[in-house]
Amino acid sequence: MLLHAVIRRYREYTRLAQDPVLLAGLLVIGAFLLVFVLWPLGRVIAQGFFNAEGQFSLAQFRRYLDPASTHYYRQVFFDTLRMGLLSAGCGTALGFLFAYSYVVCAGPGKHLVHLLALLPTISPPFAIAIAAILLFGRNGLVTRRLLADGLGVDVYRLGFDLFGMTGLVFVQTITYFSVAYLILRGMLERLDPTLDEAAHNLGASQWHSFRTVTLPLLIPGLAGSFLLLFVESLADLGNPLFIAGNTTVLSAQIFSAINGEYDQQKGAALSLVLLLPTLTVFLLQRYWVSRRSYVAVTGKPAGHTLPVPEWYMRWPCILATYAAMCLIFVLYMTIVVGSLTRVWGVDYTPDWRHYATAVRRGIEAFMDTTFLSAVATPLAGVAGMVIAYLVVRKAFSGKGALDFASNLGGAVPGTVLGIGYILAFIKAPLLVVGMVYLLLAVYLAAAGTARLWKQLALVTLGSVLGHVLLVGSQWYCGDGETYVVVWALLLMAMSGLGTAGARPEVRWHVPLLLGGMGGYLLVCSQMPNLTVPLAAWGRGLGGMLAPKIVTNLADEIDVFFRPPLALVGLLYALLGAYAVRLLRPCWSTVYALVFAQEPLVLVGTPYIIIAAYAVRSLPASVRAGVAALQQIDPSIEEASTNLGADTSYTFRRITLPLIFPAFMAGLIFSFARHITSLSAIIFLTSPRWRILTALILSEVEQGGMSVAAAYSVLLIAIVFGAIAVMYAVVGRTLRAEERLAMTLGAQGAAA
Repeated sequence: MLLHAVIRRYREYTRLAQDPVLLAGLLVIGAFLLVFVLWPLGRVIAQGFFNAEGQFSLAQFRRYLDPASTHYYRQVFFDTLRMGLLSAGCGTALGFLFAYSYVVCAGPGKHLVHLLALLPTISPPFAIAIAAILLFGRNGLVTRRLLADGLGVDVYRLGFDLFGMTGLVFVQTITYFSVAYLILRGMLERLDPTLDEAAHNLGASQWHSFRTVTLPLLIPGLAGSFLLLFVESLADLGNPLFIAGNTTVLSAQIFSAINGEYDQQKGAALSLVLLLPTLTVFLLQRYWVSRRSYVAVTGKPAGHTLPVPEWYMRWPCILATYAAMCLIFVLYMTIVVGSLTRVWGVDYTPDWRHYATAVRRGIEAFMDTTFLSAVATPLAGVAGMVIAYLVVRKAFSGKGALDFASNLGGAVPGTVLGIGYILAFIKAPLLVVGMVYLLLAVYLAAAGTARLWKQLALVTLGSVLGHVLLVGSQWYCGDGETYVVVWALLLMAMSGLGTAGARPEVRWHVPLLLGGMGGYLLVCSQMPNLTVPLAAWGRGLGGMLAPKIVTNLADEIDVFFRPPLALVGLLYALLGAYAVRLLRPCWSTVYALVFAQEPLVLVGTPYIIIAAYAVRSLPASVRAGVAALQQIDPSIEEASTNLGADTSYTFRRITLPLIFPAFMAGLIFSFARHITSLSAIIFLTSPRWRILTALILSEVEQGGMSVAAAYSVLLIAIVFGAIAVMYAVVGRTLRAEERLAMTLGAQGAAA
């Protein structure tokens, strides 16, 4: 039975191989998810059961049953759940209030409502916590200056305490309600107003219609928002570290275990405990969405949603929304004012010195964070669109698993993913590298022959020759990377012979591609001759900023031209399958590249941060692509195929222009999420690659609240600027497409 299933799957993927671009995309995405999602999570789960000596141990889990420690550990677990439930409930309620006021109540200043509702999505996740401490902390403007000193009322002696569960739920509610607002606003805008009109015609009051018609149709959005906010709350790290006080939650406990106790098993075991409720909620959300259907869009013409006519429903919602808007505005203005205050709580004299300090200390962090976020953004966007296309438009076994794995990176807490990356890539993951190598080896061999035994023979022969090439070149060239020059020259020499075995239609692509592959390796091997002198020259410059900027620039150039050779080798396997037919030496070079150094030892490098960024924002890009593709009639693509276009041409010329707005929306969200991320990358930063959110956390821990506020303001300004540029690009592109469509329509009418 198992053998028949394997043969059936092999035949299915053999049919997929008839479209090499489709199969290549599937292999690349599958390899990416295996290496950067499934493997790290598997390492976290496994590490929780093994101690530092590598022995199987359940000591960390016994603490939940040991009478000496069970009360504390269970209290932490239940406090975590209580925080998630309260934050999700309050955040969903606030998001619904904003969405209902914006769409249905149609109060004045609705665009301002939308702008303030989106502000938390482009700010650091702990910005609200900083503002709350400046306002309501023990030395806060409200609690100390206005109440205690002004009115003689010490609210902290009366029982109020911002640092605890109450303050934590408050800041998380403000931080994450925007997610619920966006979900519920979209659903409200798509409700058919004729349903409410029918209820009114039958004599129902507005309140009765709301309870029996509108609210039931919003149940999927309400449930989805609640579950999503629950996961975000449990995954939050910055706010619990800032404002939890004596309340301990799992994310902060995991951070303490790794950074304070240096106990990887404890951190992994606690991560597994945190993983259980988040994965359970994630699976429950997927089950709910797949099993329920609440149809509100029928395809029939309908007008806009009608405003609420009764004043007793409309104005309370509008006033409550304005009150929340004022609170949000005051919180963010507090961050701005706090960054301009000499000593908060003591001397409120305006002073720009905190911005000078932030720029002087953090210029490298600003450059590193912006650069790595910008590099990861298109990776996440392209991967998301490819996954969405495979999930929506193609039928193959494992499609559901592909969709699930692509969403898993955003469903698990960031601290869990960060620990998994440390465990997975601190040593060479030879097992997973070998698996990916074999998959791509079979793919490359299939480009040369259709017979299975010939493919196996080709893989074996190419691997053996590659090992001989690797050992021989390293022995001849020594321990340096001079052997890379030998492989580069070999590929460039092969480019002259590539036309002999290539398909006629791509005959001249082969020498260009192989020559480019060899040329890139040659440039990579010689790049230190440029970047090392550049960095040395920069360090000799005068001033505080110029040396840091130049040395950072040299390191950023190295990111593109000094990648891990294993990644280059795996990429060359795909390129070789496109160009090479029966050209055996290319595969030997691929093997040598993959296993030349310790493959995929990424801890301390910028590539591990880029991968973490891309994985965390991948689900949003996938969902944006899926939503856009589901609105496109497949017959458009079928017409292109019927006219002789292959899958790659149809995707590039037909599908991609139609989903370009969704693609850009995914890029905007991804960049904002990358540059404001903390929990997923706080364990991955290094002295060379500094992340701004981690620097803000360090400033707060050292008491530099005003400097942290200055960092936050500058970070928000960077995100605003990037979003403005992306919106300008989207607007220009859409206007050009609209003009093109109008021209074509006019020509068609004239004809």
